[in-house]
Amino acid sequence: MNTNCLLFYGDDSYLIKKNLDILFQTNEIKTQDIETYDYEEDGLEVAITNAMTLPFLADKKGVIIRNCSFLSDKKNASKEEIEALTRYIDFFNPTTLMVLLAPYEKLDSRKNIVKYLNKNIEVKDYKIKSKSDSIYDFIKDEVAKNNITIDPLALTQFVNRIGNDSTLLENELNKLITYALDKGKITSDMIYEVVTKDIDDNIFELVNAVVDREINKCMDIYQDLKSIKIDPVWMLGTISNKFQEILYTKELIKQKYRKEDIMKYFRASSGRVYYMMQNAKNVSDDRLMKILSELEELDYKIKSGQIDKFLGIELFLLNLE
Repeated sequence: MNTNCLLFYGDDSYLIKKNLDILFQTNEIKTQDIETYDYEEDGLEVAITNAMTLPFLADKKGVIIRNCSFLSDKKNASKEEIEALTRYIDFFNPTTLMVLLAPYEKLDSRKNIVKYLNKNIEVKDYKIKSKSDSIYDFIKDEVAKNNITIDPLALTQFVNRIGNDSTLLENELNKLITYALDKGKITSDMIYEVVTKDIDDNIFELVNAVVDREINKCMDIYQDLKSIKIDPVWMLGTISNKFQEILYTKELIKQKYRKEDIMKYFRASSGRVYYMMQNAKNVSDDRLMKILSELEELDYKIKSGQIDKFLGIELFLLNLE
């Protein structure tokens, strides 16, 4: 078994992140020595090739490959990617600790690559079993470390308001704890005073406004997000994901999927899927592909330093067609 390769999967993003941090700390790998790749954007071969390079000024480095959708039933990796991954695992690289992340409730056990990984590397399952086993306990522990208590209702409201974004959770929880330090207790009123409302809802409204070409509404929502210091790069990625959802929804509708089927596919509420289906019907294939292409190009320009991230988002919204 290759002990320098691991797979973390499951729908509990908080436990995954927590145990990922513990893993690198235990192996004395510093943050600056960890490289992160996204399978959806980078594929496998780039990450694997870079995993083979020696760490810079360190004995060991980490390589994280996020969103390994090829291990679920959502997507298949190419034959070349699978061969590259199995070769790497069979080789055993002593200078790199590689972790595959699959944020899905279950893996596709029918796939040969999933069977291979289960036999040849350490596979850890981080599924949400109950509220007390995941985010709720994490929040209570963090609050208790600062000698503060949190009302049960406030705890529930906080979780409902934040959603499933682990980065947002940490940012908002730190802000809430700082606010409550001299008060000793976090109450329901503090949640509404301090904590950002569900960012995903704002992004969803923004996507609806883009589809409807409501430029003024787009700019209002963008300014709201900007005022609470949401990173434009994160915003751009989330908007792109929402338009990808519309693309998938269009395909599901073409395949005669019913609303209930689409709800199960995306694990989304009835109201959310209603608007996804409406957007899928209201935006043409050509316009949808044009928007996705513009978002991809903007992402490249921002990350390559060709345009300021704030200006880039604003120009995209102002130049809607």
